[in-house]
Amino acid sequence: MKLFELGNITMTSSAISIIAGHKVAIGDLLDRHEKGDYGEVSEVDWRENTLALLPESVERVMSVYTVGSAKLWVITDPDRKVTTLLTEEDF
Repeated sequence: MKLFELGNITMTSSAISIIAGHKVAIGDLLDRHEKGDYGEVSEVDWRENTLALLPESVERVMSVYTVGSAKLWVITDPDRKVTTLLTEEDF
């Protein structure tokens, strides 16, 4: 079950390189993200994501997944209009 809307999907050029280089199924990462499987975020970030799902929240939702030897961040803006895939260097 989806927990929130993703909005428009954007990616940085370095995220595109990692995704293409490892043949990552973007849909699978986005599906995990919007269903609350936040990957490798810290316990604090996991709690913040949970609080961000409350209707009155104005916080972003963030997931972190390992792709090859790189980390890929998936961040949905507080207004849920944009979700961005980016790398550690972009973050």
